Amino acid sequence: MTKLRIPVPILGILAGAALALGAIAPAGAAPLHHDLDLTLDPAAGRIEAVDRLTLPAGTQTLRLDPALTLQEARAGDRGLPVDRRGDRLRLEVPEGSGPVTLRYGGRLPGFTAGTGLALDGEGAFLLGLGGWLPDPVTAVEEPPTWRLSVRVPAPYVAVATGRLVEEARDAAGYRAVFEESRGVEEPSVFAGPWTVEERMAGDLRLRLYRHPEQTGLADGYLGLSEQAIAAGSARIGAYPFDGFSIVSVPPPVGLGFPGLTAIGRVVLPLPFIRSQSLTHEIMHNWWGNGVRVDGGGNWAEGMTTYMADYAAARERGADAARAMRLDWLRDYAALPAERDRPLTAFLSKTHDASQIVGYGKAAMLFHMLEAEIGHDAFDAGIRRFWSEHAFQAAGWTDLRHAFEAASGRDLSGMFSQWVERRGAPMLTLVDARADGDGVQLTLRQEADTPYALTVPVRLETATGVEERSVQLDSRQATLRIPAKAEVRAVAVDPDFDLFRRLAPGEAPPILRDVTLRPGTERVIAADGPMDGEAAEAARTLAGRLIDGAGRESAGGVAPLLLVGTDAAVARELEARGLPPVPPELAGRGSARVWVSHAADGRTALVVSGVDAEALKALVRPLPHYGRQSWLVFEGAKALDRGVWAVGDSPLRRMVGR
Repeated sequence: MTKLRIPVPILGILAGAALALGAIAPAGAAPLHHDLDLTLDPAAGRIEAVDRLTLPAGTQTLRLDPALTLQEARAGDRGLPVDRRGDRLRLEVPEGSGPVTLRYGGRLPGFTAGTGLALDGEGAFLLGLGGWLPDPVTAVEEPPTWRLSVRVPAPYVAVATGRLVEEARDAAGYRAVFEESRGVEEPSVFAGPWTVEERMAGDLRLRLYRHPEQTGLADGYLGLSEQAIAAGSARIGAYPFDGFSIVSVPPPVGLGFPGLTAIGRVVLPLPFIRSQSLTHEIMHNWWGNGVRVDGGGNWAEGMTTYMADYAAARERGADAARAMRLDWLRDYAALPAERDRPLTAFLSKTHDASQIVGYGKAAMLFHMLEAEIGHDAFDAGIRRFWSEHAFQAAGWTDLRHAFEAASGRDLSGMFSQWVERRGAPMLTLVDARADGDGVQLTLRQEADTPYALTVPVRLETATGVEERSVQLDSRQATLRIPAKAEVRAVAVDPDFDLFRRLAPGEAPPILRDVTLRPGTERVIAADGPMDGEAAEAARTLAGRLIDGAGRESAGGVAPLLLVGTDAAVARELEARGLPPVPPELAGRGSARVWVSHAADGRTALVVSGVDAEALKALVRPLPHYGRQSWLVFEGAKALDRGVWAVGDSPLRRMVGR
């Protein structure tokens, strides 16, 4: 599973499993294989399973969720004693005994229990490392192979990762068999009262497992799946699985698995899920599922973002691509230095700060790399990386080697400064003046150690625009750039092609300027006949907005988060010398949200609602709008939003003679 999009409760389960890893299985041991018969009764919340598991001889420790009771353990005709402590099963596997059979079952928690493992009347949500499958605590060199037979009563249907081998329905219910003979990952299983819609694309089986209210979504989802798989296959190599399934699940998630994506029932109908998230999850079948991430940093999210999300923006045109790059840099500008990390430290998205590095910075690295070595060499490197590492684990070093082989270039310096270092340079245009038939620039970069940069420069001349680039590998340099006509203005990196800290004046204030900052002061302002309820709603919303870094503060120059009802917020703004509600937002909707700067430079994020209900309605949607400067809501719906305009770029200068 591509773990970056896992919600925090599930991540905790998986992290626990990962921390339990110990010694590597003995060399020459038989590959781990599950032969599993699984019966699910969603209405009763019960699971019954028989797993015939190939294990090496000797002492073995397996993880199994404590809610599941081990009913029998045997090797051939011999019963095996098991020492169970919590979620650990310890047993001795005799030499030459063949598969170990484990029979177990029990009642699992439902979808409201706050865990990633769920089985109730809404269906089943069983992730491969969630604890429902006996999994060795000691690490193995490769993921297991497996064969899984699953049964559910009517009206439920089940689906699992792996190749669909057979399926059947009768009055009693549904049965299907899935298998995976390659080292991909542990099986994940889902069940629900779904309607199944299918389309064949050659030999590929494309399916939508939908809930009743999602009628009419199949054509769009399956058609786009076919297009995205074809495009990825042409650019990277053959699609690595036998099909692709889109599965509607109760939790509001978007998770990618080999040949399958699980998407929240509520969000599945939203247009952006189909237009952007779906192609992202399909790309993960190559990056993250087809080629697994080894230790040393998760490159797969950045690669997937670049080859899916950014590729879609580029197809919409140069302006859309530029806007996405600027979004990544705006996000990074809002990231406090103490929360920055090198790409080697990024494992998965646990909060906005990690996403800014692991998705945005990594995607910008691939953008800069493609500009550096050229599109043809970049795509040749992609194809080489895939052909050499499909169904294996690979890391940043393997990527570098593939691109070096494709381009004939030594890329060690480029990868070192962008992958292994935290931070980014900030550029300053110190001076620009005419110099004969060209222009003379003085550029400075602010960084602990200078980066080796290829800096795009746009010359605005008397006869048109000329695009150039200069090399900057010192703190400051004066460079001469020839031109074909009289230069009237110069712009440095005007299209945001470099990963860098934006210069003051390049980026407008956005919500993340406050929500990512440690020490953010939270002020709750509420009054009226329901002041207690409104204050509680404001506190809950403030807690959701601060991205794990906020704390109560006595004030000072820390950013300010002000949440409350309209009249109380207005009084608080006046008392603190902050600007009132912007005229273009005043009186609109049930709630207004905006970011502003006080006279002392302090950044304030203000959330003002008409009453407690207006504030409660923002708890779920508002945290997802971190790139905006202002919003107007009616209930939970964003009626309008935008980014404040900025003035002239400090990296653009008129050139006089």
